[in-house]
Parts: sequence; structure tokens; C-alpha cells
Amino acid sequence: MDDDAIVIADTAGIIRFWSTGAEKLFGHTAATALGQSLDLIVPTEYREAHWRGFQRAIASGSAEAEGQASTFPARMACGETATLAGRLTLVRQMQGKVIAAMMVFQ
Repeated sequence: MDDDAIVIADTAGIIRFWSTGAEKLFGHTAATALGQSLDLIVPTEYREAHWRGFQRAIASGSAEAEGQASTFPARMACGETATLAGRLTLVRQMQGKVIAAMMVFQ
């Protein structure tokens, strides 16, 4: 699992888990990423759409892209934007309430 780029954000979009693979992929250390907004890796031109979709998924408990292999624009530490393949999973409590969003990038 250390090689997998895994990012978990809470319902406010704050990064709570940042794997070693995410460090390698994005170029940010866990110490830098943890506690930061997802804006750290969401390119500026995609932020409005990202937050609209993120908030809708958290509130409704479902996301169109959940469980599907999809591509996502991402901002790297060097400032470049890349298109990454990944899979979104909404993390839920036993009662079904969404408590986080997890992305696994390839």
C-alpha cells in the first residue's frame, strides 16, 4: 500500500491521510499536505467545479464517479498540472453517513 497514491479528505475537504505513494506522485510530503485543503492538488481552473461536486457528494452521500476508474486533473508540487487516473470512494459510517472521501491514484 505504500506505493499507492492514497489521499483521504474529511467532509470539509481537509487532507487527513497522505500516503507515501502520494508523496512520490504529487511531490508534497505528508507533513506538508496533512491539514491542507484539497486545493493543494486541485488546479485553480477546476476548483469551482471540484468544490461544487465535492459538496454535493458529501451532502447526498453519492458521487457519479464513485467506484469507477476516472481521470482527474491534479496540480503537482512543481506547479504543473497532470491528468491522473484514479478511483473515488466515499467513506461512510455504519449508518451510511459520509465522513470522508478517498482517492486512489494510479
